Amino acid sequence: MNARFHTVRIVTLCLCMVCFTGSAWANGFFIQEMSGSGMAQAGAVVAAGDKPSNAFQNAANIAFIPGMHFELAGTTYIPTGSIDPAYGKKEDVGSDPIFVPHFFSSWKINDWLAVGFAEFTEFGLSTTWPDEWEGDHLVQRSGLNSFTFNPNVAFGPFKGFVVAVGFDAKWGQVDIKRSLTLGLNPSGSEDIQNRMRLVGSAWGFGGNVGLMYQPTEWVRVGAAYRSTINMKMTGGKADFTVVPQFEPRFPDQNFDADIDLPHLISAGVRFWPFDGFSVELDAWYTVWSVYDKLVFEFDKGLVLGPDKVLTKQTEVKDYHDAIQVRLGCEYKFYDDHLAVRGGFLY
Repeated sequence: MNARFHTVRIVTLCLCMVCFTGSAWANGFFIQEMSGSGMAQAGAVVAAGDKPSNAFQNAANIAFIPGMHFELAGTTYIPTGSIDPAYGKKEDVGSDPIFVPHFFSSWKINDWLAVGFAEFTEFGLSTTWPDEWEGDHLVQRSGLNSFTFNPNVAFGPFKGFVVAVGFDAKWGQVDIKRSLTLGLNPSGSEDIQNRMRLVGSAWGFGGNVGLMYQPTEWVRVGAAYRSTINMKMTGGKADFTVVPQFEPRFPDQNFDADIDLPHLISAGVRFWPFDGFSVELDAWYTVWSVYDKLVFEFDKGLVLGPDKVLTKQTEVKDYHDAIQVRLGCEYKFYDDHLAVRGGFLY
């Protein structure tokens, strides 16, 4: 997503952390690593039906899990990257390791009804750059974090069919810091860096639907949809750190912001060619085009000149819809206590 990033390394997976934590940030914006078994299969678990965490890919999965189950998972990311301008020195990103927790549960109440609850983070971004680097007027810190709370209910299977529906309640926060390009500070003023910081949070709501069909014991087909969620932020805080001479032009104030998160559409088919072994092929379509811009509206405005007051700032994102193809396989042995997994994602 961000040209400044060369790679994101997933360095560890641990079964710890509770549902509520501090900030859960993640580079890359779209977080897909919800569990160890899912990661090992490249996320190709739309029709897997054996872990509560598979409800993120398709809520209909919980209808195929007998009994009551709880699953805690977390992924730690280390963002790395640099920018090497034609003029000036090379700068490295300074973000700390980012831990992202997830919690999933499921309960098969009877032969035709299952319920589940999930807390996860599927969208997040955090980058921090050194103070006074050459692009500090673009970004010094850019952060988006979110938590989704997702209850689900699944009906079936009825003659092999399952229908699942869920409700998504998402809390999100933005934290953006950048310097202000005001030229040289007036003579005799403090030698400080003029900058602004925007912090705000919002709730957004959406839904999800999952379908599954298992015509025989050795094949299962699944499809799922998660709706876009509009995060409309009101009453965010815009704080300006400027020399006293500039304070009348840049007063601390409130702001509103608006962001649309993408639709997620997935489908997959899983085969069990022989006992203990399964293979799945999935396709994902992410409707990034709804995230076209990020708009900030200030209640007081910023004085840019004698007759010019900036009350709205727009960041054009220009994201494009994207397709992923995922192939995963799993072999369970030793009475299903051990498994070997592999996956490929394009």
